Formats: sequence, C-alpha cells, structure tokens
Amino acid sequence: MAARRGATVAAAAALVLAAAGPARAAEPGLTVPAARLAAALKCTPDVDHAARTPLMLVTGTGVSGDEAYAIGKPAFDRAHIPLCYVNFPHHTTADVQVSVQYLVHGLRTMHRRAGRKLVVFGISQGGLLARTALTYWPSLRPWVTDVISAAGTQHGTTVGSFADCAPRGCVPAAFQQARGSHFLAALNAQPDETPGRTAWTTVRSATDEIVKPQTGRHPTSSLDGAANILIQRVCPGRRTNHFGTAVDSVTYEAIVDAAYHRGPARVSRFPSDVCAHPYAPGLEEGATATLIQAGGALAADRGDSEPKVRREPAVRAWAARIARVSGG
Repeated sequence: MAARRGATVAAAAALVLAAAGPARAAEPGLTVPAARLAAALKCTPDVDHAARTPLMLVTGTGVSGDEAYAIGKPAFDRAHIPLCYVNFPHHTTADVQVSVQYLVHGLRTMHRRAGRKLVVFGISQGGLLARTALTYWPSLRPWVTDVISAAGTQHGTTVGSFADCAPRGCVPAAFQQARGSHFLAALNAQPDETPGRTAWTTVRSATDEIVKPQTGRHPTSSLDGAANILIQRVCPGRRTNHFGTAVDSVTYEAIVDAAYHRGPARVSRFPSDVCAHPYAPGLEEGATATLIQAGGALAADRGDSEPKVRREPAVRAWAARIARVSGG
C-alpha cells in the first residue's frame, strides 16, 4: 500500500514538473551580464522587507531612472511608497529587447528583497517594457498585482514615424515604438494584451504631442482588458502633454487606487478634488512645470546624441514566438 502511495506521489510530481517545464522553457534567457543588470537597479531602503506594497518605476525614452525618480520623488515620499527603478542603457534609447532584460532582473530582485507582491508604474516606453516583460516572462505575473501605464507606446506612435527614421537613422527604441514597427507587430500578435491575472490600468492625455493617436476608436496607449483612463474625461479641458502625463494628478490617483485596491484603478474612487491641482500631491506647480519642459528638451537631445541605427533591430526569436503559456 505504501509502495502504491509512493508511486502515486512520484507520478503526481512528474506531472507537476512536466507542466512547469514548458513555462520555464518558454522564457528567454537574460543575455546581459549579471553585474551590469545589478548595477542598473536602484531601490529606496524601505524596499527590503517592505511594510507596504512597493512600486517599480519604469521610465521612458531619453530619460534615466535617476532623472524620472528625481522628478516624482516628493510625491512618492509623501505617500511613503517603497520604490525601485532602473537606469536602462543609453538613457532608455537602446533596443527594447535588451532594455526589457534589465526590467526582468529588477522585478525578480525587487520581489525577493521586498518579500511581497509589487506594482509597476511605466511611463511611455516604460509601459511598453512592463507589458513586454509580463508577456514573455510569465513567471513574473504572480508577483505583480498591477501595471499602471501612462502615455504608453503600446500600439506605436504616428509622430516621428518609421519612415522618418529610416533615411537619417534613429535610436533603436524610436524605430521599435513607431506605428508599424516589426517589434510591435510581434508583440501585438500575442493573444492577450494584458497577460495573466495582473490588473492593468492605462492613463493617457488627448493633448499628448508625442504619442498619438490618443483619441478615436483605437487610442495607441489603451489596452484590451485594461481600465483605460483618459485624463480629459476626469478633468475636462485639461491640457496635459506627454511628459506631464507621468505626474498628472489623475495618473497619481490611478497609481494609488490600483495599488491599494483589488483590481485596476476606478475613477469613481478618486478624491473629489483630483482636478483641483494639475500634478501629484507634493509636487510644487511651478517647479514641476519647469522640470517637465526641461525633461522634454533633454529627451529630444538624447534622441540625437545617443547611438543611432539605420534600421529597426531584428525581432528576436523569443519575441516573434506566440506565447501560449498562461503563467498565472
């Protein structure tokens, strides 16, 4: 009888391993050296054994994690949010398929250090990186309760189009985020735009001058399966530009609401005075407006100063493969 029970247990274990095997095998290996990945990750001290849900801040093209964190730090400090961020290669202008490896490593490390689940807040390309990570690395999904993507380049932008890049060359990430890019075609061919049980929220502005279109039937930042929030539907008449979307008061409330409630953000739970101030609580209006303007100029300069390529980087085999493993 004991021998029969032992055989049954062994058979069950074999089935579990067989089921888990394809999920692990389906995940791409990280080709960036481990020391480089580790050096790029920065965390506040309260991430270790975090007392509340920590947040991974994922910056956009032309900006470092250090710079994005510096702009939002007063708001994060005010809310006492444990936080990590990544300094991606070449100020987040490199091949998205390389940058995402830094995020995957960062999420693994952050989860281990915090000892609890976490939330991801992605700005522009940062929202695309978060989606790429959870699409192709399904083992991350059980650790991430929410993704909030602000002004995300999920379906590409018609500004600075692929055709404009080709004659003069562009940073790799510009090619990949243009509408019609090969990378986005591969990602958007995946069966689920909001993979796993993670709750997804997107925030966008109708007056975004860099990531378009943001209105009409198919806004580029919206995702099937997400709570898709248009700033102007919450605060009519507000003129929020691309960089301003990251620090807008509506975006801030979406982060807090999603992080500390089950499921995605719900506008009905936002405070009644959400439109009374343009930016997140703790951000001084004049100084923040100046930082937004300077950040936009800096990101544009880096589009010229960082290494360029004449064509879009080749889509890697793992990105071209249809992800069929649910992974939680």
